[in-house]
Amino acid sequence: MDVVLVAHSIVRWAVLLVGVIAAARAVMVMTGRPGNKMDRGWMSGFTGLLDLNVLLGLILIVGLGEWELAQIEHAVTNVIAVVVAHVFVARAKKIEDPKRPAQFQALSVVVSLAIIVVGVSLVGGWAR
Repeated sequence: MDVVLVAHSIVRWAVLLVGVIAAARAVMVMTGRPGNKMDRGWMSGFTGLLDLNVLLGLILIVGLGEWELAQIEHAVTNVIAVVVAHVFVARAKKIEDPKRPAQFQALSVVVSLAIIVVGVSLVGGWAR
């Protein structure tokens, strides 16, 4: 379980890094720069890393048997963040105007990361 805990901790930083890059790219497209396929790749990477980290977190909760309120709140909060990210990304794929999907993508990352910050603070914050 120690390996899973370390992986869960490392992936959260990857989520943050990829999320910031994805949001920055979306903002650049919103301000007039042409988008490309990598923008979609950054968003896919962001949601994929979110999925991976939730899976690792659930393995930890079940494997360690830590059913304390803080861990459950942390898990539920972060699952909500993942759902938000997936819903916004799915919505963005259906829009034909090139700038509108970028708005949904930027909003997706910002809202998801804000929820994640709340979720991480429930179990001790980013210093762990």
